[in-house]
Formats: sequence, C-alpha cells, structure tokens
Amino acid sequence: MEEDILRELGMNDRNEAVVFLKSLWTSKPQPCPKCGGKMDFLHRKVKKSNCDWKCLACGKVYRTIYILNSLNER
Repeated sequence: MEEDILRELGMNDRNEAVVFLKSLWTSKPQPCPKCGGKMDFLHRKVKKSNCDWKCLACGKVYRTIYILNSLNER
C-alpha cells in the first residue's frame, strides 16, 4: 500500500511524503507533486481545514489522513 501511494504522489520514499504532509498541516503547502501547481484548502468556504487540499491547476485532491494511513499500513 505504501508503494502505491508513493507512486501516486510521484515521490521516491516515505520521508519525502512525510515532509509534504507536514507542509500541508502547517498551512505552508509545497507545490502539487503531480503538476507543480498551487495548492489550496479543499473546504475553504465552510471552514479552513488543513486535512484536505486541492491543486488549483490539475484539480487533484490530497486527503492527508488517508495518505498518512496508507503510508503506515504494512
């Protein structure tokens, strides 16, 4: 499962994915791993939640809790 999520994110190892997740949780997102576009909150209108993010360029949604759970499964 970890390899699947890393491949989907276009990352080489778990540490790279963890750095990406931490940047989202601190509301200082890195560019989208797929296209390099700008990231923004998915739930912007209701409440700013740092758990779900969306790339404004390609539309890819990143659900951080799901990604973390996938990285932790063995």
